[in-house]
Amino acid sequence: MKVKELIEILQDCDPDTDINVLLHLPNRPYGGGILEPIHTVKPIVDQDTNKVNYFIDTGIGEEGRFQAYIDEKEGKKPDK
Repeated sequence: MKVKELIEILQDCDPDTDINVLLHLPNRPYGGGILEPIHTVKPIVDQDTNKVNYFIDTGIGEEGRFQAYIDEKEGKKPDK
């Protein structure tokens, strides 16, 4: 999907609605999974083609990063 195609789709959405990413679970036979909020959208460079792509990051997989995102969203101060 191109960025302009995504923008066209999002223009029809309520701007106050949360967007989540569906992470498929392999043990669910009917395409089930869990919805995770988007942490960031990052540019990445394909080193073979030198082309910039974008990666939707949920923060899953890096310890503490996702919880920091949730805390920030809820207005909590980080632990020191």
